[in-house]
Amino acid sequence: MARKPLIVYVSGAPGSGKTTLARKIAQELYIPQVSSDLVHGGVRFTEGKPNDRKVSLHNVFVPLLVEMARKKISFVVDHVLQRNLSERDVVDKLTPYATLVYIHTCTNDPIARHLERELTRTDRGVILSNQERIERSEYHRQNLSHTEHPLDLGISPLEVDTTDGYQPVFADIIAFIENAYTGGRE
Repeated sequence: MARKPLIVYVSGAPGSGKTTLARKIAQELYIPQVSSDLVHGGVRFTEGKPNDRKVSLHNVFVPLLVEMARKKISFVVDHVLQRNLSERDVVDKLTPYATLVYIHTCTNDPIARHLERELTRTDRGVILSNQERIERSEYHRQNLSHTEHPLDLGISPLEVDTTDGYQPVFADIIAFIENAYTGGRE
């Protein structure tokens, strides 16, 4: 019997290291990585103007994830899941089609890391002024209660501290993913 595709969902507060960890997991497992920031950036690039991230989340990002899962593609996704929103808006739409493995990243003062990264960016994804980036980081700081702790998704998350490398170590993260996907068989 064919198994469902694997979705490794890497989430955490902005600046917690989820994109870097997701990229590393995708490379190790040799499966695609879908970055919510880059999908939103692709919409913005095509439209030639700033886009409403909530609209592109519901009209592009989540449908893309669902379609990949329906096509039996395993992948890693990095995206900030938000308590009392993402459970129904994202996760409930994926579970019929895939086996989800949930990785939650955390670090000391993720918003400071997020702001530092945003203020030093030079890529074409920079569309906000420095003041707007500071204001956006303050929004993320006010929203931390919805993003800094794992959500109750009905599956056990692996919490990864990215403050100084990875705790647990990367090999243990991969073992957790493989065990969760196979149920200990294989």
